Amino acid sequence: MKLLFKKNIIIENYNLTPVSEKFDELEEAANALDTTIAKDLKIPKEVLDSFQLKPSLNPEFWDREELKKDIRDQLMKIAEEFFIGLDSPENLVIKDVIFTGSLANYNWSKYSDIDMHVIVDFDTIDTKEEFIKKLFDSYKNLWNKNHDITIKGYDVELYLQDIKETLSANAVYSIKRNKWLLKPEKEKFKLNRNIIKKKALMFIDKLKDIKTIYEKGDYQKALDKSQELKDKIKKYRKSALESGGEFSLENLVFKVLRRTPFMEVLNDINSKSYDKIMSIQENI
Repeated sequence: MKLLFKKNIIIENYNLTPVSEKFDELEEAANALDTTIAKDLKIPKEVLDSFQLKPSLNPEFWDREELKKDIRDQLMKIAEEFFIGLDSPENLVIKDVIFTGSLANYNWSKYSDIDMHVIVDFDTIDTKEEFIKKLFDSYKNLWNKNHDITIKGYDVELYLQDIKETLSANAVYSIKRNKWLLKPEKEKFKLNRNIIKKKALMFIDKLKDIKTIYEKGDYQKALDKSQELKDKIKKYRKSALESGGEFSLENLVFKVLRRTPFMEVLNDINSKSYDKIMSIQENI
Protein backbone atom coordinates (compact mmCIF):
# COMPACT_ATOMS: atom_id res chain seq x y z
CA MET A 1 0.00 0.00 0.00
CA LYS A 2 1.22 3.48 -0.80
CA LEU A 3 -0.11 6.53 1.00
CA LEU A 4 0.91 10.00 -0.07
CA PHE A 5 1.66 12.67 2.51
CA LYS A 6 2.62 16.30 2.42
CA LYS A 7 5.01 17.08 5.24
CA ASN A 8 4.03 19.78 7.73
CA ILE A 9 0.43 20.04 6.55
CA ILE A 10 -2.65 18.80 8.43
CA ILE A 11 -5.71 17.78 7.40
CA GLU A 12 -14.36 19.07 9.90
CA ASN A 13 -32.82 18.75 9.12
CA TYR A 14 -34.79 21.25 8.42
CA ASN A 15 -38.31 22.45 9.43
CA LEU A 16 -40.26 24.93 7.37
CA THR A 17 -41.47 27.76 9.63
CA PRO A 18 -43.76 30.68 8.80
CA VAL A 19 -41.97 33.98 8.23
CA SER A 20 -43.78 35.48 11.22
CA GLU A 21 -42.26 32.96 13.62
CA LYS A 22 -38.73 33.01 14.99
CA PHE A 23 -36.03 30.82 13.52
CA ASP A 24 -36.17 27.84 15.97
CA GLU A 25 -32.66 26.40 16.17
CA LEU A 26 -31.30 28.88 13.58
CA GLU A 27 -32.37 31.83 15.70
CA GLU A 28 -30.81 30.27 18.79
CA ALA A 29 -27.54 29.65 16.96
CA ALA A 30 -27.55 33.18 15.58
CA ASN A 31 -28.07 34.60 19.06
CA ALA A 32 -25.18 32.51 20.32
CA LEU A 33 -23.07 33.84 17.47
CA ASP A 34 -23.87 37.41 18.44
CA THR A 35 -22.87 36.64 22.02
CA THR A 36 -19.65 35.02 20.88
CA ILE A 37 -18.60 38.10 18.98
CA ALA A 38 -19.86 40.64 21.49
CA LYS A 39 -18.04 43.95 21.67
CA ASP A 40 -15.68 43.08 24.51
CA LEU A 41 -15.18 39.40 23.61
CA LYS A 42 -15.37 39.02 19.86
CA ILE A 43 -13.76 35.58 19.86
CA PRO A 44 -13.58 33.72 23.21
CA LYS A 45 -10.11 33.71 24.74
CA GLU A 46 -10.39 29.97 25.42
CA VAL A 47 -10.89 29.32 21.69
CA LEU A 48 -7.71 31.16 20.79
CA ASP A 49 -5.82 29.60 23.72
CA SER A 50 -6.76 26.15 22.43
CA PHE A 51 -4.30 26.51 19.53
CA GLN A 52 -1.25 26.59 21.79
CA LEU A 53 1.03 23.55 21.54
CA LYS A 54 1.05 21.08 24.42
CA PRO A 55 4.27 19.62 25.87
CA SER A 56 3.14 16.07 25.06
CA LEU A 57 0.55 14.04 23.18
CA ASN A 58 -2.79 13.59 24.92
CA PRO A 59 -2.00 11.15 27.77
CA GLU A 60 -5.51 9.67 27.66
CA PHE A 61 -4.76 8.33 24.17
CA TRP A 62 -1.02 7.79 24.07
CA ASP A 63 1.47 5.83 26.12
CA ARG A 64 5.07 6.62 25.13
CA GLU A 65 3.86 7.67 21.67
CA GLU A 66 1.94 4.41 21.16
CA LEU A 67 -1.85 4.41 20.95
CA LYS A 68 -3.29 2.75 24.05
CA LYS A 69 -4.54 -0.77 23.36
CA ASP A 70 -8.11 -0.32 24.64
CA ILE A 71 -8.55 2.81 22.52
CA ARG A 72 -6.92 1.23 19.48
CA ASP A 73 -9.15 -1.87 19.73
CA GLN A 74 -12.30 0.23 20.09
CA LEU A 75 -11.43 2.53 17.18
CA MET A 76 -10.69 -0.46 14.98
CA LYS A 77 -14.05 -2.01 15.91
CA ILE A 78 -15.86 1.23 15.05
CA ALA A 79 -14.05 1.44 11.69
CA GLU A 80 -14.89 -2.16 10.81
CA GLU A 81 -18.58 -1.78 11.67
CA PHE A 82 -18.69 1.49 9.73
CA PHE A 83 -17.20 -0.32 6.74
CA ILE A 84 -19.64 -3.25 7.03
CA GLY A 85 -22.49 -0.75 6.83
CA LEU A 86 -21.36 0.21 3.33
CA ASP A 87 -22.57 -3.16 2.06
CA SER A 88 -19.83 -2.85 -0.56
CA PRO A 89 -18.60 -5.43 -3.11
CA GLU A 90 -16.56 -8.31 -1.64
CA ASN A 91 -13.39 -7.19 -3.43
CA LEU A 92 -13.43 -3.84 -1.62
CA VAL A 93 -11.46 -4.27 1.59
CA ILE A 94 -9.96 -2.05 4.27
CA LYS A 95 -6.36 -1.31 3.35
CA ASP A 96 -5.67 0.65 6.51
CA VAL A 97 -7.32 2.69 9.25
CA ILE A 98 -5.41 5.81 10.19
CA PHE A 99 -5.65 8.34 12.99
CA THR A 100 -4.73 11.95 12.19
CA GLY A 101 -5.57 15.49 13.24
CA SER A 102 -4.80 17.37 16.45
CA LEU A 103 -5.31 14.38 18.78
CA ALA A 104 -2.43 12.71 16.95
CA ASN A 105 -0.37 15.84 17.46
CA TYR A 106 0.75 18.35 20.08
CA ASN A 107 -2.02 20.88 19.39
CA TRP A 108 -4.87 18.85 20.91
CA SER A 109 -7.49 20.66 22.96
CA LYS A 110 -11.02 20.21 24.27
CA TYR A 111 -12.23 21.21 20.80
CA SER A 112 -10.42 18.30 19.11
CA ASP A 113 -12.13 15.29 17.61
CA ILE A 114 -10.87 11.89 16.55
CA ASP A 115 -10.13 12.04 12.82
CA MET A 116 -10.19 8.45 11.62
CA HIS A 117 -9.73 7.61 7.93
CA VAL A 118 -10.73 4.22 6.53
CA ILE A 119 -8.46 3.63 3.51
CA VAL A 120 -9.85 1.68 0.54
CA ASP A 121 -8.97 1.24 -3.13
CA PHE A 122 -11.66 2.71 -5.39
CA ASP A 123 -10.10 0.97 -8.40
CA THR A 124 -11.44 -2.37 -7.17
CA ILE A 125 -14.97 -1.17 -7.95
CA ASP A 126 -15.98 -1.15 -11.61
CA THR A 127 -17.65 2.28 -11.46
CA LYS A 128 -16.56 5.82 -12.17
CA GLU A 129 -14.36 7.05 -9.33
CA GLU A 130 -16.17 10.39 -9.06
CA PHE A 131 -19.49 8.61 -8.56
CA ILE A 132 -17.99 6.27 -5.96
CA LYS A 133 -16.50 9.16 -4.02
CA LYS A 134 -19.81 11.04 -3.94
CA LEU A 135 -21.65 7.89 -2.86
CA PHE A 136 -19.17 7.11 -0.12
CA ASP A 137 -19.08 10.73 1.05
CA SER A 138 -22.87 10.67 1.37
CA TYR A 139 -22.68 7.49 3.44
CA LYS A 140 -19.93 8.97 5.61
CA ASN A 141 -21.91 12.17 6.20
CA LEU A 142 -25.04 10.20 7.09
CA TRP A 143 -23.10 7.91 9.45
CA ASN A 144 -21.46 10.82 11.26
CA LYS A 145 -24.82 12.59 11.52
CA ASN A 146 -26.64 9.56 12.93
CA HIS A 147 -23.97 8.56 15.44
CA ASP A 148 -22.62 10.35 18.48
CA ILE A 149 -19.70 8.16 19.54
CA THR A 150 -17.12 9.61 21.90
CA ILE A 151 -13.81 8.29 23.19
CA LYS A 152 -12.61 9.95 26.40
CA GLY A 153 -15.05 12.76 25.69
CA TYR A 154 -13.85 13.39 22.11
CA ASP A 155 -16.18 12.91 19.13
CA VAL A 156 -15.30 10.24 16.57
CA GLU A 157 -15.34 11.52 12.97
CA LEU A 158 -15.00 8.89 10.26
CA TYR A 159 -13.86 9.39 6.67
CA LEU A 160 -13.56 7.10 3.67
CA GLN A 161 -10.38 7.77 1.73
CA ASP A 162 -9.13 6.35 -1.55
CA ILE A 163 -5.65 4.87 -1.34
CA LYS A 164 -4.51 7.19 -4.15
CA GLU A 165 -5.76 10.35 -2.44
CA THR A 166 -3.09 12.64 -1.04
CA LEU A 167 -3.57 13.09 2.69
CA SER A 168 -2.46 16.51 3.89
CA ALA A 169 -1.11 15.77 7.35
CA ASN A 170 1.87 16.20 9.61
CA ALA A 171 0.95 13.35 11.94
CA VAL A 172 -0.49 9.99 10.85
CA TYR A 173 -0.83 6.83 12.94
CA SER A 174 -1.92 3.47 11.51
CA ILE A 175 -4.50 2.02 13.88
CA LYS A 176 -4.58 -1.22 11.90
CA ARG A 177 -0.79 -1.72 11.99
CA ASN A 178 -0.22 0.03 15.32
CA LYS A 179 2.62 2.23 14.10
CA TRP A 180 3.38 5.79 13.09
CA LEU A 181 3.34 6.47 9.37
CA LEU A 182 4.31 10.07 10.01
CA LYS A 183 5.39 11.11 13.50
CA PRO A 184 4.40 14.54 14.83
CA GLU A 185 7.06 17.14 15.44
CA LYS A 186 6.90 20.15 17.68
CA GLU A 187 7.02 23.32 15.64
CA LYS A 188 7.81 26.85 16.65
CA PHE A 189 4.46 28.57 16.70
CA LYS A 190 3.41 32.13 17.47
CA LEU A 191 -0.27 32.97 17.59
CA ASN A 192 -1.30 36.33 16.12
CA ARG A 193 -4.65 36.75 17.84
CA ASN A 194 -5.54 40.12 16.33
CA ILE A 195 -5.18 39.00 12.72
CA ILE A 196 -7.12 35.78 13.40
CA LYS A 197 -9.94 37.77 15.00
CA LYS A 198 -10.01 40.26 12.13
CA LYS A 199 -10.28 37.60 9.43
CA ALA A 200 -12.78 35.48 11.36
CA LEU A 201 -14.99 38.51 11.92
CA MET A 202 -14.87 39.25 8.19
CA PHE A 203 -16.58 35.91 7.54
CA ILE A 204 -18.99 36.42 10.45
CA ASP A 205 -20.05 39.81 9.06
CA LYS A 206 -20.77 38.18 5.69
CA LEU A 207 -22.93 35.61 7.45
CA LYS A 208 -24.85 38.32 9.30
CA ASP A 209 -25.59 40.03 5.97
CA ILE A 210 -26.88 36.73 4.54
CA LYS A 211 -29.07 36.18 7.60
CA THR A 212 -30.58 39.65 7.03
CA ILE A 213 -31.30 38.77 3.40
CA TYR A 214 -33.06 35.58 4.52
CA GLU A 215 -35.17 37.43 7.10
CA LYS A 216 -36.30 39.85 4.38
CA GLY A 217 -37.64 36.89 2.41
CA ASP A 218 -35.22 37.00 -0.54
CA TYR A 219 -34.60 33.25 -0.37
CA GLN A 220 -32.96 32.87 -3.78
CA LYS A 221 -30.38 35.53 -2.97
CA ALA A 222 -29.85 34.03 0.49
CA LEU A 223 -29.31 30.61 -1.08
CA ASP A 224 -26.85 31.95 -3.66
CA LYS A 225 -24.92 34.00 -1.11
CA SER A 226 -24.79 31.22 1.50
CA GLN A 227 -23.56 28.69 -1.08
CA GLU A 228 -21.00 31.17 -2.31
CA LEU A 229 -19.73 31.66 1.26
CA LYS A 230 -19.60 27.89 1.87
CA ASP A 231 -17.55 27.39 -1.31
CA LYS A 232 -15.24 30.25 -0.38
CA ILE A 233 -14.55 28.81 3.08
CA LYS A 234 -13.90 25.38 1.59
CA LYS A 235 -11.37 26.79 -0.91
CA TYR A 236 -9.89 29.02 1.80
CA ARG A 237 -9.07 26.08 4.04
CA LYS A 238 -7.94 23.80 1.19
CA SER A 239 -5.47 26.43 0.04
CA ALA A 240 -4.22 26.88 3.61
CA LEU A 241 -3.60 23.18 4.12
CA GLU A 242 -1.79 22.79 0.84
CA SER A 243 0.49 25.80 1.28
CA GLY A 244 0.83 26.75 4.93
CA GLY A 245 -0.01 23.76 7.08
CA GLU A 246 -2.12 23.38 10.18
CA PHE A 247 -0.71 26.47 11.81
CA SER A 248 -1.27 28.68 8.79
CA LEU A 249 -3.37 31.77 9.41
CA GLU A 250 -6.16 30.59 7.11
CA ASN A 251 -6.51 27.22 8.82
CA LEU A 252 -6.60 28.81 12.28
CA VAL A 253 -9.32 31.18 11.07
CA PHE A 254 -11.31 28.19 9.83
CA LYS A 255 -10.91 26.45 13.19
CA VAL A 256 -12.10 29.53 15.05
CA LEU A 257 -15.23 29.61 12.89
CA ARG A 258 -15.80 25.89 13.44
CA ARG A 259 -15.54 26.35 17.21
CA THR A 260 -18.38 28.89 17.20
CA PRO A 261 -21.95 28.38 15.86
CA PHE A 262 -20.82 29.88 12.52
CA MET A 263 -20.93 26.73 10.37
CA GLU A 264 -24.21 25.57 11.90
CA VAL A 265 -25.88 28.89 11.13
CA LEU A 266 -24.47 29.03 7.59
CA ASN A 267 -25.59 25.49 6.76
CA ASP A 268 -29.02 26.11 8.27
CA ILE A 269 -29.61 29.28 6.26
CA ASN A 270 -28.49 27.48 3.12
CA SER A 271 -30.86 24.54 3.58
CA LYS A 272 -33.81 26.62 4.78
CA SER A 273 -33.47 29.01 1.83
CA TYR A 274 -33.63 26.07 -0.57
CA ASP A 275 -36.65 24.63 1.25
CA LYS A 276 -38.50 27.93 1.06
CA ILE A 277 -37.82 28.23 -2.67
CA MET A 278 -39.02 24.69 -3.37
CA SER A 279 -42.15 24.91 -1.20
CA ILE A 280 -45.63 25.99 -2.24
CA GLN A 281 -47.44 27.84 0.51
CA GLU A 282 -50.91 26.70 1.55
CA ASN A 283 -53.79 29.06 0.80
CA ILE A 284 -55.97 29.74 3.82
